[in-house]
Amino acid sequence: MPGSLLRGFGLLLVAAAFSHPRPLAALQDDQGVSGVVRSSDGAPLEGVALLLDGRMGATSDALGRFRAAHPRSGSVRLTAERLGYAAESMEVTVPAGSWVEVDVVLQGTAMELDPIVVTGTLSETRVTDSPVKVDVVSARVLSRHAAASLMDGVGRINGLYPQVDCGVCYTNNIRINGMEGPYTAVLLNGTPIMGALASVYGLNGIHPSVVERLEILKGPQSTLHGPEAMGGVVNIITKDPRFAPELAVEASRSSLGETNASASWAPGAGRSGALFSGSVVHNDDFVDDNGDGFADLTLDTRLNLFGSLGLRREGRRIGQVTAKVYYEDRFGGVEAWTPADRGSDEVYGESIRTDRLELMGSIDGPWSDTRFEASASHHRQDSWYGDTGFEAEQTIAFGRLLWDPPRRESQHDMLVGAAVSYDRYDDDTPATSQADRRWIPGLFVEDRFHANEAWTVLGGLRADHHRHHGVIWSPRASLMWRPTADATFRVNVGTGFRVVNLFTEDHAALTGAREVIVAEELEPERSSSIALNYNQVLDFGANPMMIDVDAFYTRFSNRIVPDYDLDPNQIVYANLGDRRSVTRGFSVALNQNFGTALPLLYSVGFTVQDVFLEGGDEPREDEFFAADYRGVWSVTWEARPGVTLEYGGALTGPMRLPRFEGEFARPTRNDPYATHDLQLSWSPVPGQRVTLGIQNLTDFTQGSPLVDPTRPFGDAFDTSYVYGPIVGRRINLGLRLTRGR
Repeated sequence: MPGSLLRGFGLLLVAAAFSHPRPLAALQDDQGVSGVVRSSDGAPLEGVALLLDGRMGATSDALGRFRAAHPRSGSVRLTAERLGYAAESMEVTVPAGSWVEVDVVLQGTAMELDPIVVTGTLSETRVTDSPVKVDVVSARVLSRHAAASLMDGVGRINGLYPQVDCGVCYTNNIRINGMEGPYTAVLLNGTPIMGALASVYGLNGIHPSVVERLEILKGPQSTLHGPEAMGGVVNIITKDPRFAPELAVEASRSSLGETNASASWAPGAGRSGALFSGSVVHNDDFVDDNGDGFADLTLDTRLNLFGSLGLRREGRRIGQVTAKVYYEDRFGGVEAWTPADRGSDEVYGESIRTDRLELMGSIDGPWSDTRFEASASHHRQDSWYGDTGFEAEQTIAFGRLLWDPPRRESQHDMLVGAAVSYDRYDDDTPATSQADRRWIPGLFVEDRFHANEAWTVLGGLRADHHRHHGVIWSPRASLMWRPTADATFRVNVGTGFRVVNLFTEDHAALTGAREVIVAEELEPERSSSIALNYNQVLDFGANPMMIDVDAFYTRFSNRIVPDYDLDPNQIVYANLGDRRSVTRGFSVALNQNFGTALPLLYSVGFTVQDVFLEGGDEPREDEFFAADYRGVWSVTWEARPGVTLEYGGALTGPMRLPRFEGEFARPTRNDPYATHDLQLSWSPVPGQRVTLGIQNLTDFTQGSPLVDPTRPFGDAFDTSYVYGPIVGRRINLGLRLTRGR
């Protein structure tokens, strides 16, 4: 086991020692509201959000119980909200130094929960009040099949596409609106610690058991989230220790041999706010249904350890510190390969060993309305791609100080911040002759002006300093208009900036036999974007329909694009020069909950996009692996209390694919295809859930993604021809047990 595992939890224990300025026993004097939430038929309700004076306080457990601390005694407004139920509010008097017990009853309805998010403006804001459109994906949506990593759960989100870049070792990324993965900033609890190296394999190291929700922003977000957020942001919010079950155990097994197990413990949940969890994913069954001699699914052992502690002062929660450790031993290749063949030029295998340590936290500042956030990560990769070795390390440190003064009587909501990031990257390829070190300090300011109940204007500006490129300006502006309570228009414009790393850009640079050519000194990429959003609630009595319509346009200048076609044996990297890259399109999403008529909820999304290069003396050409359109859908039916059937699917349109010649020629565009998933969940008693799922129900696969797999050390071998599923139908059986607080 890597030494970083012990170092990570040692640091976490040190943080624990300083997180309680008074003895643990004194926490028994905390005060607040506790009780049970039930539906109108008396059944306990899990996952109800309990807010005290408009701020998140707790979430009910599997038995409907909750415990929400409040720092002040006296009158407080308690609000209970959950998807499919009408919100309920009441005035409650909190006694000094003790807890008040209440019973909450919710009536079924089809209205959507209006969650509180932080990604769009770096402050707690309801989705309906945010001028920046934020899509929220709950942990329940991610668990619609037995997912072993975050990447397994994002394929049913409208506008997102999990792209597999290598058909042997399964490198992957998340595309937003057709833009390649490197243009998506992946944050963990709001901090950018998923760097270039981690973005290739690290997303597989985020186990769904620690995820509370995803907050997704499409379009330019560099003003608040730095120069990497050119195309959008995926912010992974981990579970809050205060609201987690006291004990949770989960295990699943697939028909292809994958075993997935996790356990979590939240001692004193709702008080000290501590959560510790661990998960392991293991697969050692060699499956080769397409007959190319290579494993269709990587053989893996992945270990995740996670710990989080609430920081408190005088009974009041003032911050949180979190540590996560990840270790993986991954293999893809031929069945005869053994670990002794690492680096062999006779038996082909791709073997990747990774260990990763992450630390992050936030704390209220010493001055009023200030908050300090910090994170650090260290990622090490030791790998062999056939007889090509690759070793790399990346260390990232990030700090941000925010001042969010109260609005009071003013119509302005100001946010002022200072951030600094440090990134050290080193690998053993010719592209990195010496370690790349980047200190990037930045300042940003943003103002939300609430002209009246209908109009909100947001303007922001960020200045980052890069030692090679000077000061980089990232402005953005947003406009929100709500002509009625059921309709919202949003406009967002902004710019982006990014410095590249070749390993992130194209995994084929290492896994194939093509020679990597860097034609010139690569300059940073820049982009300008605009995104439009229209949200409408259509009145269908007690069962309204929610409609979202988005349009987007992004133009890249100085973009770096790999050229596969200049020479079949080379990948040539260069800036576009006078050529430009354009991503444009629109999407529609709708959902409806028939909770008052029948226990059914559905959602449908469809995205049409045009991603291409144009300008200069060259003709227009579509970019690789950007599908012309994609649709996603899901239907959830509660057949009876405790029994739920969920069906989901995705339709993927044609996309441009790499060109191969001669005996290895393949189509340069694929045919449209669809995949379907089905899952049955049964909860015999509260706190127990059994799931039976079928992924890729129709057993569709694209066939082998490999070119010339019989000669993997030859010049023609290539692993990049991946446009659809490689693995066919699989069945998952899972069990989850929880014990409430």
